[in-house]
Amino acid sequence: MEQEQEQEQEQGEVLEDDVVDLAGAVRELSTDNWPTGYVYGATRYADVILRESFSDRARDLEKALDNFAPTLDELRSGGGGRTVFVKRFDDSLEAMTAEGGQRIWGKQNITISKSIALDGTTLRTTRTRGHEIDMFGRGTLDAPIPGIAVEMEWNNKDPFYDRDLINFQALHHEGAIAVGVIITRGPGLQALIGPTVRSKDGGFKYGQSTTHWDKLIPKVNLGGGGECPLLLIGIEPERIQGVQLAVRTKDALEKAEEFKSNWRKSYSRWKDAKPVHDQMVSEARDLMPPVNEEKNANSDED
Repeated sequence: MEQEQEQEQEQGEVLEDDVVDLAGAVRELSTDNWPTGYVYGATRYADVILRESFSDRARDLEKALDNFAPTLDELRSGGGGRTVFVKRFDDSLEAMTAEGGQRIWGKQNITISKSIALDGTTLRTTRTRGHEIDMFGRGTLDAPIPGIAVEMEWNNKDPFYDRDLINFQALHHEGAIAVGVIITRGPGLQALIGPTVRSKDGGFKYGQSTTHWDKLIPKVNLGGGGECPLLLIGIEPERIQGVQLAVRTKDALEKAEEFKSNWRKSYSRWKDAKPVHDQMVSEARDLMPPVNEEKNANSDED
């Protein structure tokens, strides 16, 4: 049984409720009624902590997730800099305020200072600066820490996950955050747009080496994030407006591949079948050609 559980972790699978918990492993949520159109996972009961101990911040996050609906055109045209719909998500959190209108969410630089003293005299001070948290939600106005850290990793190289997880681990260890949240492309969305959305140079915009669910889960299951409770959220196709075009494109590409696998049923030579296959691929690609990428003036990473 233990060997099977280890194999599941190596494959990046989310453990189900009837599997004995492994410390820090990604499990299905213990709470219900989260916004639809996402896949969820949690470590160390992060969803319970968020709902029970930080209910206001949980409601803020759920509202932002409910309202998040990027378009397929935005996915296709997003270029360098900060993607417009990622910024829109962050802005929706930042617009949420506490009673009285006080600001409760926003970018935050968190600095941890440590000192060594003898008989009350400080002899050495070291300062460790955590990277800027994209969205930090204060616990309360009176007691801002521990708070909630939220990072959306839409389309970066997957080492950005390591940065976030290391930072969450350090900040949780020092009591600065109670829960770390990472939002990224879900497995269904990656399977859909990975082979269909292309950049203007003809390559694929959302490659396997970039940030998506199946890259994140193994990192966490191998200990990423340490003892920090993590809520992991994968964006799925249901959240994307106009996604039907990508579905049609993928279906057409799959028909071309099916023809290639069975070409001998209709042709005796691949030389004769290849032009038909190439035409099918070309027609599929023409359904969703590359578009000009829009660069945002904000150069922050997504």
